[in-house]
Amino acid sequence: MAVQCSSRDVWVILAIRKQEFALPAMQVREILAMPDVTVVPMGRPEDRGVINLRGQVIRLIDMRKLFGWQSVPEELDAFYKLMGQREEDHRNWLSELERSVTEGTEFRLGTDPRRCAFGQWYYSYRPESAWVGALLRKFESPHNRIHTLASAVHGLTRSGRRDEAQSLIDSKRNSELKQMVALFQELKDLMRQTAKELAVVITAAQRTFAISVDHAVAVEAIAAGMIKELNIQEHGFVRQVAERTAAKSLALILDPELVGVG
Repeated sequence: MAVQCSSRDVWVILAIRKQEFALPAMQVREILAMPDVTVVPMGRPEDRGVINLRGQVIRLIDMRKLFGWQSVPEELDAFYKLMGQREEDHRNWLSELERSVTEGTEFRLGTDPRRCAFGQWYYSYRPESAWVGALLRKFESPHNRIHTLASAVHGLTRSGRRDEAQSLIDSKRNSELKQMVALFQELKDLMRQTAKELAVVITAAQRTFAISVDHAVAVEAIAAGMIKELNIQEHGFVRQVAERTAAKSLALILDPELVGVG
């Protein structure tokens, strides 16, 4: 079912995982910051739960899950776990370096800050938020200094100055590592703050429901001639695409009646 358009309808442009989607403005009742969600057991994967909108209980559909993607809460949880692992990596790295000093064993872990698991992620990650990017830049100096510690410790150990090597490790644990641990926590807090979803309340086919989206982009008129059929044969929620001339982008048109079925 294609969305029926007049010569120049008004559309609400929304973003989900960097992809733009369009909804007919006349069917969008309200856009609000994501309220508290009550989970309903045994629902479908895309059924996030229900929200209370001024006394009206409304079903909330997670659009990311509807399209087979990770939800925002799932994405955040995976990010927190990843950062926790990378923090633990550096704790273990220093402990292993310390063990090589006390036991006189060879230190076998990597010393190149670009090749450890965190370094590989760090130098390939492209944050969407300027605030996150600015915070990430603070990691580089302490992270590099931790990894260059191995060479200095090896030199002291080879010359029999084990106490000095141990003191140097203790110093880095209480300075650079402590700084990185604080930055990891600050990064997790900032990611939580910047991942603010919106609930879009829709009325279609005599149903009122809400969908979760990442951002609201614009409200704009799009000429009917700028809307093209996608000719997708299988069942789906997107059958048309709109060319946004000013933004020079494409917005997939969501059919609210199909999204709200179920």
